[in-house]
Amino acid sequence: MAISRANKSASVLLSGFYGQIIFGGIGVIIHEMSHLILAVIFGHHIQSVSLLHIPDSHDPRDRGLGYVGHTWNDNNLYQKIGNVFIGIAPVIGCSLAMIWSTRLLVPSFYNQWLVAIGGRQITEHPIAWWQWGLWIVLMINISIGGFDLSAADLQNSRQGIVALIIVITLTAFLSSLIVNYQTIYAKLSQIIGPLMWMLIFAIAINAGLWLIMRIGVRLRSR
Repeated sequence: MAISRANKSASVLLSGFYGQIIFGGIGVIIHEMSHLILAVIFGHHIQSVSLLHIPDSHDPRDRGLGYVGHTWNDNNLYQKIGNVFIGIAPVIGCSLAMIWSTRLLVPSFYNQWLVAIGGRQITEHPIAWWQWGLWIVLMINISIGGFDLSAADLQNSRQGIVALIIVITLTAFLSSLIVNYQTIYAKLSQIIGPLMWMLIFAIAINAGLWLIMRIGVRLRSR
C-alpha cells in the first residue's frame, strides 16, 4: 500500500535509518509470516526465511527487512495460483492482526466495526491505560512495517493471476448451472463483506497515522 510506504519513509525521516525497524518491526514479522503461511498452504518449497532482518545502514544494497524464499512447480496449477495469494498475503494478514488486536485490547472499537458489518457485538470491559498504549504501539508497528508490498511480492502475484481468473470463471459458470445466482451472490457477500470492512478499517488506521507523521515531519523540518 502506498500509504504504508509513505509511513515507512516518514519513520526514517523522524527517527533515522532504524526508525523503520523500531516503529515497524512487528509489522515486518507479520508481513513475512503471512507470506510463509500461505506459501506452506499452497505447497511451495520453502528455501529460506528471515522474519526480521536488520539491514546494514552502510551497505546501500542491504535494504530488505525480511524475506521468504520459496519455489514452486510451474506446471502445478494449485501452486501457480497460490502465487497470487502469497504475494498479497500481508495485506490480509496485517488487517486480521489489526482487527484481532483491537478485539482483545479495545473491544469498544471492535464493536463499532462489528456494527458496520452487521455482526454480533461482544461484551465490552473496562479498558486499562496499558491496553490503549499497547494497541497504539501495535497499530503503528503494523501500519508502518506490514502493508508495504515489495516489487517481488507484486511480481509473484502477477505470475498466477491468469490461471486464477480462468479457474474463477469456470467455477462460477459451473456453479451457476447447479446453484441459483442469488444464492451464490449471498454466499460471496458473506465472505467479501467482512473482508472489505476489515480492509477499510486498516486503511483508516494507516491514513490517520500518515497524517500524524506528516505533521511530525513538517515540524521537525522547521
